[in-house]
Amino acid sequence: MNTSFISTSEVFRLVGAFTFVLAILTVLTSVLAYLPKHPDFSIFSTYLSDIGDTDVWPQILFNTGTILAAPLRYIIIVLLVLQFREIGHLSGGLEITILAIGAVSTIGTVLMTAVPFSVAPAVHKSGIGLYFLGIVFLQTIVGIKELSMKQLPWSLPAWSFAVVACFLIFDFLDVPYYRKLKC
Repeated sequence: MNTSFISTSEVFRLVGAFTFVLAILTVLTSVLAYLPKHPDFSIFSTYLSDIGDTDVWPQILFNTGTILAAPLRYIIIVLLVLQFREIGHLSGGLEITILAIGAVSTIGTVLMTAVPFSVAPAVHKSGIGLYFLGIVFLQTIVGIKELSMKQLPWSLPAWSFAVVACFLIFDFLDVPYYRKLKC
């Protein structure tokens, strides 16, 4: 009997590449659909949440792509845990922590996407908080774990900490915007 299988690392690469392409296409198509009615668009002043809360096509493209990407992102987290397990560098408690934080972040993504700000501001903002804080905690834990794994290139934890820095900078710069919003 001939059995063949796909390794965890191959699935990780395939799902990661597909999810990356989906995310890029989601943002690009949404922005292109948003531009005709919003010529003042700027990546420095327009929130993706604004695009997901507009008329017809920008909202459909952005929200559909983001809702599709959320569970795929969680699958990537599961595959990352399996990769760490295969290498032998992950305790059961850390696995559960990573999977739980990943689930919280994924739920946050779904909440902020499925519930636009104009419909339920408190739910939308709660989703943003769960997503952003989830990513900060998740990438910090993953980056620290990657640092302890000598067989990994230094660039992996560097990218993890770069993501954390970007999210913290965005959140810090964004606080005045969210304070002025009324829920």
